[in-house]
Amino acid sequence: MALMNDSLKSQLENNWLVPEGGQFPNSVAESAQRFADAVVQWFSLAQANGIPCATAMARKAQLVASATGALSAQSAQAAGTQLAMGVAGYIAGQSFPPGAALFPLAASSAASMMIGAFSDVNGSISQKASTIASACTILATSTQAAGFPLPAFPTPMAPIV
Repeated sequence: MALMNDSLKSQLENNWLVPEGGQFPNSVAESAQRFADAVVQWFSLAQANGIPCATAMARKAQLVASATGALSAQSAQAAGTQLAMGVAGYIAGQSFPPGAALFPLAASSAASMMIGAFSDVNGSISQKASTIASACTILATSTQAAGFPLPAFPTPMAPIV
């Protein structure tokens, strides 16, 4: 299955980012857990050339740990960079028998996007969720799984009219 950017955006918007009047997480660790839940649920649907990801759920703790560090950062630049690298590290090494995912090629672009989302203090929740979901999608679509052609994780194709 192709990774759907909109499904991750919805997960981030509804379950991680706090809408106006919503309930904030009790801790950075809880916020990181919510972020990881959304990303892992989305990425567990990934397939490299039709072969499903065998390790998405098993590596969730790694993403929670990375996200906790990133969300504890004291600046938008550090938070965005660390979160992008955490998601990139989570993607790298995922198992798609007969190969494993390599490090995403667009890590620096994704980091820039996440820095922008964290820096935009006046941006809407929807806008931030969209930017972070797009950064995660760029990470996935710039990843090659050993033994598979690039990109390993295709995005949905536009309908042919």
